Amino acid sequence: MPGTLHIFRLKPDPLQYQVNYNLGAHSWVQVFDAAGLEEFLLHSSALPVSEVHALLQELRSTGHTTEAAVDLPEAHLGEMGFAESPSDE
Repeated sequence: MPGTLHIFRLKPDPLQYQVNYNLGAHSWVQVFDAAGLEEFLLHSSALPVSEVHALLQELRSTGHTTEAAVDLPEAHLGEMGFAESPSDE
């Protein structure tokens, strides 16, 4: 089941981004530096390269972006460095 990636600039110096992945009622979070975020998006998100470049451009210009229908395997999110965040329920 695909989830939604919400990415926003966390700190400008050193540059850091927070990635929130929402899958149903569950949420995961991870902080990346710029190179780590690009690597994650290119190699782990299963998004087309053109879409990754568009996301990165939007992040650079606005500081945030959202991408729906991202299929990250829930069973591997912990291995990928994501921490489950508390639910609002």
